[in-house]
Amino acid sequence: MADNIVKVELCMGSSCFARGNSSVLSAIENFINENNLEDRVELEGHLCLGRCNTGPHVAINGKEYSELDEDNVIDLLKKELE
Repeated sequence: MADNIVKVELCMGSSCFARGNSSVLSAIENFINENNLEDRVELEGHLCLGRCNTGPHVAINGKEYSELDEDNVIDLLKKELE
């Protein structure tokens, strides 16, 4: 539904950040700002989501994704926003 809020949870643990979640976080923040989606996307960080060996790790509306990069996380977010 277009009116639903998309919840994005990012692992902020050192392993996921070392594997690229820092750039994934920047890409998500830029996408939200550029598309005025502040009211549609809730971005939340966690110290660790327990999947350190397959990071960077992100959960979107409760569905977990691993080994993401800037491009595929934005594709997943766009799909959830449809």
